[in-house]
Amino acid sequence: MRKPEALRSIQTALLAAALTLAGLPETYGQVAPAPGGGGTTTTTGGSGGLTTGKGSSHTSVETTTPTEYLTLSIARNIGAASEECAAYDPVYRIDCLRQRLLDIAQRIPKGPAYEEARQIVRQAAGRLGRIQAANVDSKAPRIRSRGNARIKTTKTYTAIRRRNLEKAMDQARQVIEEAQTQLLRASENSEKRASHYRQIAAAVGSTKVLLRST
Repeated sequence: MRKPEALRSIQTALLAAALTLAGLPETYGQVAPAPGGGGTTTTTGGSGGLTTGKGSSHTSVETTTPTEYLTLSIARNIGAASEECAAYDPVYRIDCLRQRLLDIAQRIPKGPAYEEARQIVRQAAGRLGRIQAANVDSKAPRIRSRGNARIKTTKTYTAIRRRNLEKAMDQARQVIEEAQTQLLRASENSEKRASHYRQIAAAVGSTKVLLRST
């Protein structure tokens, strides 16, 4: 007589788990650094962007296999950064893209699945930073960002000298093109991650539209 009751209990538990999973936001999955730099944590922002902050629930994550869930989250974060930076005067866009790519790199999961992607995006941000530093306009006002649709972290962006804008934008486009090429090459090294790295490469490449002097 107890067997039907036990079966019903198992079915109830499975149904509850399924409903819980169905309620997770579509963009949950990309990770953000834990406070103090100790490992990685998974957190969600109010509109899908993954952030750290007070009140966040942190869960350590390290991934060995790429997933569509995580890859889509990374690509969407890049897309949101591009939309944010496009709203600013072109003299602020290199610094905006630099800082947001660095944010995104810090949120890419550690582990072999995305390690090369994380390094490539971070290196691109660093190279954009060198272009920014070489052309900074210390007299121009700095602008403050309240974040974008995916990453809510507040940032302050610095302008580059307008007379250097065309040259700086050309250099920045080269950085993005090289990062895109590196991601595509990395996709050839593993059949499991090929499509994932191509998606990230396409998202990174799409940011070139920002890097126009007019």
